[in-house]
Amino acid sequence: MSSTLRDIAPIDPAAAHPGLGLDDYQTVELLAAGLARMHLDRQYSRQSLGPEDRIGTLGALPRAWRTAVTRLWWTGLAQQVYWPGDDLDVFAACRRPLGTWPIRLDLAEGDRDQVLLEGDELSEFAEQSVALAGRQDVEAELVENRVFALLMAAAQGNGSTQQEIQDAYVTLRLLLVHQPVLSDLDVIKRVRAMPAASPQGEPYVKDLVRAAYRFQSEPGTVTLRVCDSCGNPLPSPLVRCPVAGCPGRAGTRTVSTLEGYWVQNRATRRFHHDAGLVEDRLFKGSDALAAQLVENGSPVRVSLERYPLMDTWDGSLHFTRGDGSAECWLFDAKDTVSATLLGRCFSPPSEPEAARRFLVLSQHRATPAYRADLERELHGRVRGITVMDETTFLRQAAQHARRLGGRA
Repeated sequence: MSSTLRDIAPIDPAAAHPGLGLDDYQTVELLAAGLARMHLDRQYSRQSLGPEDRIGTLGALPRAWRTAVTRLWWTGLAQQVYWPGDDLDVFAACRRPLGTWPIRLDLAEGDRDQVLLEGDELSEFAEQSVALAGRQDVEAELVENRVFALLMAAAQGNGSTQQEIQDAYVTLRLLLVHQPVLSDLDVIKRVRAMPAASPQGEPYVKDLVRAAYRFQSEPGTVTLRVCDSCGNPLPSPLVRCPVAGCPGRAGTRTVSTLEGYWVQNRATRRFHHDAGLVEDRLFKGSDALAAQLVENGSPVRVSLERYPLMDTWDGSLHFTRGDGSAECWLFDAKDTVSATLLGRCFSPPSEPEAARRFLVLSQHRATPAYRADLERELHGRVRGITVMDETTFLRQAAQHARRLGGRA
């Protein structure tokens, strides 16, 4: 479906007036939200799984998309470039780097090489634009949010105390990070360990698996081609894992099943598994530091709490001295394509109390240019947060523990 700009009216004509200066990142976020809505509608159409009131609107251009296209037209008019002529112009541009569009968008240098569509799929940049912007009309219906809601329901259903709920949440959250492939036998074991069921009578854990994974029928034993580091299935002929920052290569995994196995869907893999790899590296590094301190006879103990307060932060490190006094460091780990979008949207929670708070960047993102873009967006808006890469964070934690123990 295509329309001309004469068919599209701005939601707020004053906001779209070129003399006021448009926020081009907001335009990009709206385009990504519109593309996400269209992608979601295609899924509903193919699977016939959408709510009945949605099926009646399939094919309509989403409001976010229409608003974004109108904003592009105003931007072009201000630059004396009469583009886009219609929606097809914009669809074609979404497959090209943003810096090559007929109109100039005011974006950070590192984002001008990004595309919004890779073939018919949203790019990682586009998906993260939707998630970071938090547009409820789209994100609340995407698999990412549905998986998170079911994860919370499963944790709350399988715990009678706050600590039990927290423990169940950590177990299920790490399931998504550690297990991109699950056998049906493994799902049965997990349901037995967490048997709580929804009012409809279905175990919460099974609901979570159905939302986060897709089933592959393969009774008996199957050998899968997977990354030997993160576990993601690797299609032939890939030799190296395509996940940014993952050092893995193609390996094999043998899975025993009754009827088949479950593979994470694309949204779960991108937003929960791939994004969680940096968190997992920090968890493993913190555990290694704690073990090393015990082995060396240090009077200081380090303990890690994963996803404190149900994922308010990714982790908290507790430094406990010999006299029982303790100090807490909180950290949030990020592996985001665009530093500018991350900086615009990052709002650290005020709880719990901590001596220091950190925004920890995945090592493969933390270039000087990336950090400069991020710190520019955080400046004057976010206070009390230290930005560093994952290696530096773990090194500083080790140095701090030695100082507290009198071994600087």
